[in-house]
Amino acid sequence: MSIIKRTGQALVSTAWYAAHPKRALGAAVRKAVTLSLDNPNGWDVMTGGPTYTGKVVNEETILQVIAAWSAIRLISETIGTLPLHLYREMETGREKAKDHKLYRLLHTQPNQYMTSVEWREAMAVGLCVWGQSYNYAPRLGDRVTGIIPVAKPQVRYELKDSGELIYYLTRNGKEEPLTREQIVPIKGFGGPGSLEGYPPYKYGRNAVAISAAAEEYAARFFGNGARPSGFLMIDKVLDPEQRKQLRVAFEMIHSGLENSHKLAILEAGMKYQQVTANNTDAQLNETQKRQVAEIARLYRVPLDMLMEGGNATYNNSEQYNKHFLEFTLRPYLVRIEQALNTTLLTRQEQEKGYFIEFDVRGLLRGDSKARAEYYKNMRFIGAMSINEVRQAENLPRREGADDLHVPLNMAPSDQLREILGDSSDGKN
Repeated sequence: MSIIKRTGQALVSTAWYAAHPKRALGAAVRKAVTLSLDNPNGWDVMTGGPTYTGKVVNEETILQVIAAWSAIRLISETIGTLPLHLYREMETGREKAKDHKLYRLLHTQPNQYMTSVEWREAMAVGLCVWGQSYNYAPRLGDRVTGIIPVAKPQVRYELKDSGELIYYLTRNGKEEPLTREQIVPIKGFGGPGSLEGYPPYKYGRNAVAISAAAEEYAARFFGNGARPSGFLMIDKVLDPEQRKQLRVAFEMIHSGLENSHKLAILEAGMKYQQVTANNTDAQLNETQKRQVAEIARLYRVPLDMLMEGGNATYNNSEQYNKHFLEFTLRPYLVRIEQALNTTLLTRQEQEKGYFIEFDVRGLLRGDSKARAEYYKNMRFIGAMSINEVRQAENLPRREGADDLHVPLNMAPSDQLREILGDSSDGKN
């Protein structure tokens, strides 16, 4: 059943919009709607309803496309396994604020229902599927007592003429008004005009629909076996019983692996015509490969990470992970960090130097040889102490291992005479 929309005074089904895209654009023009990234109002005329393939794409069906499932899972599970810490700025650098009540919620267990990994993963899934993530954060005074992820359809917002922003969370059939600090909104990629990000499944719906249609076609092709492997042709007309007997007799002799390559003997002028795959079937694999690339573009995931690259080289895993971190994960991580910093921390705590940040060093760890060379160089130029190297390798600190050393020949030139002594008298 088509969903009914009202355009002016006429009631039009969304199926009509899908079948008449040019006339749908005209409908938007008649409504005096400017379609642009700066003004998303009116894009529902072009994106509502089924796709050109007839496949419906929404927050559930996109997860049934294996390439999209893989991309969303890759991003979400990676973010979920990155440690999230509460830090405190110090004169000597930063330190983990383990004495703060919020630290355990962020790092270990945000609520009684899930671990921190599951919570971070849920936030990332919300951003990948809906383009928006929400977290209910009840408080006792200024203290956050829990962080519970909620689905985007449970939340709506209202921006009043006075500038006041109110969020409404639906629970147990009732709407509860909340502030931004209580609902912790995290906006995905999106333009002005909305406080929520663009749902990827909505704006990439045709690419997703083609993938779903190709998978369904392949499943039906192999599952139903609707295409016959060949035809028996005869000049005379057979009654239904004769057709049945002829089919059964021929299949008993020539169908099955054990009967392959047997010589067929045809009687009464019968001819056998084999059916070969047409161009559509022959291009099915190419279509599926192309759609995997389309999904990779939609989520900006390296194609090799969706197991479709074919030319992947893993000679430098550190550079590979760095590319994935910078161009795929970083936008998600920064959005989450800034949202948590401005909602879970009070203004006073922010001014005191508290901040929330992901630890991405695990993604940048190369092989043992590369790490050893890196630490050696950092130690050589005096950028790291032995204890800092040990801390990076999750080793315990050692007493007296905090000194920074530099090569003697790298001392300032005006201090070399004092260090080496005056050699001008020829005694040194």
